[in-house]
Formats: sequence, structure tokens, C-alpha cells
Amino acid sequence: MADDHQRYRIDECVRPGLIESWSGLDRTLDRPVTIRLLDPSTEVGKRVELQARALVRLEHPALLHVLDTIELGDRIGLVTETLPNETLEQHLSSKGTLSSEECLSVAIQLGEALASLHSAGFAIGDLHAQNIGRRQDGTVVIVDGPPTGDANKIPARPQDDIASLGELIHECLVGFRPQLDHQGRHEIHPAISSSFRQLITRSVDQENQWSDASALVLALRSLTQDFDRVADATNIDEAHFLKAERSWLAPAAFVGILAAVIILVGLLVTRTQVGSSLVENVREAVRLEAQDPLIVEDFDSAPSVTSPVLSRQESGPTQLQIVSIVPFDPAGNDQVEHPEKIDFINDGDSNTGWYTERYTTADFGKLKEGVGLIISLGPPQQLDRLRISSPTIDWSFEIFASENTGGAIQSWGEPIASRNEVSGTITVNLNDTPGATLLLWITSLGRELAAGGHRVTVTEVSITGRPKYG
Repeated sequence: MADDHQRYRIDECVRPGLIESWSGLDRTLDRPVTIRLLDPSTEVGKRVELQARALVRLEHPALLHVLDTIELGDRIGLVTETLPNETLEQHLSSKGTLSSEECLSVAIQLGEALASLHSAGFAIGDLHAQNIGRRQDGTVVIVDGPPTGDANKIPARPQDDIASLGELIHECLVGFRPQLDHQGRHEIHPAISSSFRQLITRSVDQENQWSDASALVLALRSLTQDFDRVADATNIDEAHFLKAERSWLAPAAFVGILAAVIILVGLLVTRTQVGSSLVENVREAVRLEAQDPLIVEDFDSAPSVTSPVLSRQESGPTQLQIVSIVPFDPAGNDQVEHPEKIDFINDGDSNTGWYTERYTTADFGKLKEGVGLIISLGPPQQLDRLRISSPTIDWSFEIFASENTGGAIQSWGEPIASRNEVSGTITVNLNDTPGATLLLWITSLGRELAAGGHRVTVTEVSITGRPKYG
């Protein structure tokens, strides 16, 4: 238990460490506070004490404001606003990710706080979600770092703060920070939009980084304006749509009523001999053949000993069960690519999927003609449509079908469908082709990744059709 103070009541330790955080109460103003206790004789204590004195007048909503400094025996205390009950890390753990708009709001608040901190000659060095508090109104505050804590990196540089904020934006959007490839470059997740991707890339790229935190904030605000323009355009389109609907709604209602009257009159007319004659005369005039009933043939006039003849209606296509998906790389050493990633297809998470190797060019570095996925359906089926989801931009593929399990690419015959430079989710019409196995043959790896190189990621595959037999 820490020693009590005449003005501040010190309650309980909420975070231990070299700098202890205690909850407390300002008895004079009757408000809750947080008191950071540290030993001024240590190197960390001396640095934090100097920072607090230098930054006592620095105020920003995303920086904990130092309200007072006190002495407690051989320790000093920095009195700040009370810490939020939830950290950004905890919020992401419960929600998964943030929307683009919420992520922008958080990033702008943090970017402005960093700009204020840098202008005073200080930096945090490494910004993490666990060191950011989230208030009940959704605003955020840096709870660890100058002036209320030691820098995470010594020496801390503004460039490190800009890079870590870019990584944090990535984490808010997809749930984790960007990974480093074998060349030490950051891999931006393909699910992130191009606007955010460019902003993050420039933040983490030490050679082409934003000049300062203020420049990054300007870019974030520009992105906010782009979102606002898209929202305004959407609202205008919706208003035009509603206006157009009102313009044709009344005529459509009149036509619907008129059609109902005509149908009712037609039913009454066809029940009489006069009506039947009129119908036959009309058929003759327009040279229409009398059509056979769809379900029951001549039910009223059929002899009592004869059962009605029922027409059998074919069932519509339904989603078929995929028995297995296997990578197919006939030109590779082991003839497969990343078989350990197959389970990420159709796992319900659009951020995960199977992917090819990374190649230097979209045409596989001229090493091979393509790679693919063999999709087995069990018994032969009549295939209606194939639906593929991928975050890759401008990739191309061909679809082959076989009533067997397939083999070398030459044994699959001619493709039944192909698509060039596609993006997102695409549905391919298979035209009721019979097949027990499909080959999704990737012929182009699409646009270059932000981290360099080319590869295709497949997150979801589904097929609709009907059994061939039975």
C-alpha cells in the first residue's frame, strides 16, 4: 500500500512495474485520478520526471494530461486523469477489427497526439494497442509514454512513431500487424483497400516515409473526405432512386389492378361455352396451339378409371458438397503449393485463404504455365455455377471439368470457362456441364503486391448444380 497524501487519496495499484499506476481520488475537486509512482533516483525515474516538467503544459485529448506532481516519501507521483477501463487491444480482441471510418478516427487522434509530442522534442518509439486506452465515448488516449511513462525504445525517434502508427492502422483493419517478408519488407494484407494500403506502406517505409506526423494526419483527413464524398454520392443516388420509384409506382399499381381484372374476367369467361369459343377463336386468329396442362392433363373430362397424368418437375440447382480441394502444381518439384493452407478456404474468415507461392512476375516468372486447385465433388454432377472469392486484383484463370479425378493438365481437355483480370468475388456459369472434378487453373497472378511480387489468394469456393443420376 502506498503512503497516503493530504490532497490525494491513494486506493489500489492498477498496474505494477518500474512506474506503478494507482487509482485515487482528488479530495479537493472530488474527482477520480490516476497516480503514477516512481523512484526519482533511478535512470528511468529521472527521465520521466524531466519529461513531466517539460511537458506539463502540453495538452491533447489523446495524451494523458499531467494534473499535478506530488512527493510521497522517497518517491514522486505524477497525477493524471483516470485511466480508461478498456484498452484498444481489449476492444480489438472483443470486436475483431474496426470499420474504416472508426479506424480513421482513431488514427487521426493518435497522429495529432504524436505531432504534439514530437513538437515538444519527445517520442514514444513504439505504439501498441495495449498502451492505448479507449474511453466510453470512443475516443482514445495514449496511457504509456511521455510524459507519463518511459519511452518504449531508447532512443525514441519520431520516425518510429510514424511507422508504428501505420502498423497499428493495419492491426485495426485486419486484426494483426503487417508481417515481414524474406527481404525484410512489410506485407500489407490484400484485404485492405488500396487507399489504406498506400497510406500504411508510406508510413512503414523508412526510405519513403511521411516527412512528419502532421503530414500523415493530413493524409488521414484527406481519406476521411473521400469517404464523405462517397457517402454523399450514395445518399444522392438513393434519393434519385426513391424519386424514380415514386414516379412509376402509381402507373405500376394501375397496371397491376388492370391485370387482376383481366385475369378474373378470363377465368369467368373460360368456364362457359361462349367463353371457350371466344378463346378458341382468339387462338386461331393469332395461330397459337392449345398448350398441354403443366401438371394435370384433362382432369375434368378424364374417365373415372384413369388417374391424372402428373408431370415431373426437375429440381433446381443447389449448392453441392465439396469432398476435397488439392493444390495442383505439375511443373513444381513436389507438384503442390502450400497444401497446409487449404483448410483456410471456406473457413468463414475472408481474411484467410490458400495462396500460391510468390513469383517475381504475373506469369510465374516464366517458370511454368500455371498452378491450380483440383476440386472433387464425389459422384458426377450437372454443374451449374462456380463462385470464387479472392482479394487478388486482376488475376486470370481457366476452368476444366472431368468426370474422373483428373491428371496432367493436358488430360483435362479444353477449358469450359475462363476469366481474365478479375477481382473480388466472381460467379462463373458452367452451363450444366457434367463433372465429378473441377480444375481451377490460374494463368495469371494479377497485379503486383504492395510488398512486391505476385501471388493469388483464394478465400472461398462454392459450386451449385444437381445430381447427374437419380
